[in-house]
Amino acid sequence: MTKTKWALVLLVTIDILLVIMHATDYFFLFFKPTGYVIPFAINIIVLAVIGFRAPKIYIFWPISFLCLTIPVLLIYSFMIWFMDYNYTTIDSPHDQQSLFIEYRDVTLGETTYFYNFYKTKDGIVGKKLEDEAIELVVQGTDHPSGGLDAKGALGVGKEQWITEDVVHFSTWKGLKEVQLNSMQASVNQEDIEIFIARSEDKENGYSITINGNHLETRFDESSGDHWIDVSSDYEEGAIPTQQCSRIIRNEERGYFMLEECTHQWEYLLYPMERK
Repeated sequence: MTKTKWALVLLVTIDILLVIMHATDYFFLFFKPTGYVIPFAINIIVLAVIGFRAPKIYIFWPISFLCLTIPVLLIYSFMIWFMDYNYTTIDSPHDQQSLFIEYRDVTLGETTYFYNFYKTKDGIVGKKLEDEAIELVVQGTDHPSGGLDAKGALGVGKEQWITEDVVHFSTWKGLKEVQLNSMQASVNQEDIEIFIARSEDKENGYSITINGNHLETRFDESSGDHWIDVSSDYEEGAIPTQQCSRIIRNEERGYFMLEECTHQWEYLLYPMERK
């Protein structure tokens, strides 16, 4: 096989790989700041060189190819520059994976912050968490003195890893929970509401698992006391094994919370759906 054919095979293989990755929300993270500008430019250069060197191709065709593709590349490059995304990475204390954050802001009287999240284990390839993307809108009068940048609005640097797959951010607009593994989000708000109702009805032995924490209702008929036992397999949950009195709905903080627990008064349990 000639060098030209090897170059074409390699180029097509890389292009197919990038298309498949993009379609499945996987990305080479080192490409994120420039998008696909570099692969696009490599395609143009390789194909142009092959065109100019091919003896049976008129010079008109490679020149026409360059005239068509270079403006497209410049327009795409301008779009990437205009979006002006920034990036930061948060490493998990569990040494399992990291959270790669893509963010930017737009100011038109008020400031809107945009965030995309990617989970990564090696820092090279990241999986986009489509359902976790958020926007934060901050009115001009809401800004503290000195302003608030995108990382500050999200609460980067003050985040809390609840488990190896769950991160809490104390954003300017309240708490944001990022699930790195959607398969583990096996409960929803309705499940928790049912658990609360069973607990208030003093049902004994009804259980639910939330973010690695196993909760089970308890009722002592002789004393009339009822409580919730909290435990986790291999102590991987965010809340240590203990007993709590109840689950409350904290509308202000936007979370279901375990309250009156053995080790401390309250714990964040699960984000409430925003209405």
